Amino acid sequence: MNHILAGCVLPFGIGLLMYFIAGRRASLKLLFFMPFLMVLGATWAVLPDLPRTFGFSGYDTDISMNPWIDVFCFHYTINQHESYSPWFNIGFVLMVTALLFAAWRELRRAEEH
Repeated sequence: MNHILAGCVLPFGIGLLMYFIAGRRASLKLLFFMPFLMVLGATWAVLPDLPRTFGFSGYDTDISMNPWIDVFCFHYTINQHESYSPWFNIGFVLMVTALLFAAWRELRRAEEH
């Protein structure tokens, strides 16, 4: 979960900044592209772990020990200091909840008019 959160945090942060700059208004583009970019970021962050998923565990071990994989949202650094904490899950759930809240708020505003 650490890698997924690391991949999602940059697109979420940029989208959150755009949301507050726009006066706490979320355009349809923002509501569509922010989750899409978060999925792309999460996919990019876990890309070095894919060989293990398909049974190439030796290849995964070779990759995970190379510092150059920090290009994948600090994958190497996270692997060196990884710990399993519920806070990563809570952070991810809070990001998704914030997205749903923004979408609900925009839907409510649209229905009022």
